Amino acid sequence: MQAQTASETTSHSRLYLNPPGLNPAADKANHTNLWRNPEVGKIYRNTEHVNAPLVPPLLDACGLTEEALASLERPIEILDMCCGAGVVSAQIQTMLKRTGMAGKGMVNLMCSDSSAAQLEYVKYRIQADDWVDSKVVQADIACLPFESNSFDFIVVGMALMAVAEPYTGLSELLRVLKPGGRLATSTWAVEGWVAATCEAVADLSLPNQKPVPWPRESTQLTRLWAPGPWDSDYFTAAMYNASGFVDIRSDTLPDPVSFESAEQFCAVYQGLHFGTMEKYWSKEQKEKLGHRLAETFAGYLRKKYHGGPFGFERSTVVASGSKPLK
Repeated sequence: MQAQTASETTSHSRLYLNPPGLNPAADKANHTNLWRNPEVGKIYRNTEHVNAPLVPPLLDACGLTEEALASLERPIEILDMCCGAGVVSAQIQTMLKRTGMAGKGMVNLMCSDSSAAQLEYVKYRIQADDWVDSKVVQADIACLPFESNSFDFIVVGMALMAVAEPYTGLSELLRVLKPGGRLATSTWAVEGWVAATCEAVADLSLPNQKPVPWPRESTQLTRLWAPGPWDSDYFTAAMYNASGFVDIRSDTLPDPVSFESAEQFCAVYQGLHFGTMEKYWSKEQKEKLGHRLAETFAGYLRKKYHGGPFGFERSTVVASGSKPLK
């Protein structure tokens, strides 16, 4: 099957890369436009603090272990889809160097995302950190520009729950996998900081109005963008099954996170705070109170934890599946 062109696929996706094809209503509903915003792309890089620790088990689920890389007998193709700032690719590069496989031409790594801002940063990392055998392609998970049967392994870290068409995306990932190839994804399950910090905005309000709304439990955040309960390992496995994957595994793994200061917390979650504000607040609230949100959270956390370090419970769904051999 030949790769589809942008003109051939725009009728099938809400994540159009060409401006004339944008669907504002769908983008607003799913907030994919948020992740494409250049400024949000920059601040989203800070989330590596919370996303990096779960990359090793994600790669393990895909079959990309150091032992497997060290024993390669033929070249393999890896796709890091929705790569963001490159947290998954960075770990793969580290593994290649540790196993002595870097630069041997045995692993070809494709980094792909729909956000140009994220990809510019990945290009910088490729140069600055001396990544080997790596390429960057801007692409939409719902209409991938790759030939069918192209990749041995595909990894999608902390993204499937935040794209407009995850079901079409899974079908596309299956298409570009080679027979027997494996996909692994991670999606958020429980974000403990939501319930622990929801009272931070209790006094943030416009004159003579109630306090601004804010998520009070994890699902009110995790399902804010996701079209479907991707915080459930059972649901995630079912969607793999419906898309045609076999040998499916799906587990919820503990992933606690700690912070040295309130300022670090605010920097890490700045993108999610901004996106939540965009979804929950009125235009007037955003215009008149938006600039106070970061300091409101910082002040609350400094007081609650007496200026010291703190942490929250967190868990993540890690799922994987293979493309049938026939």
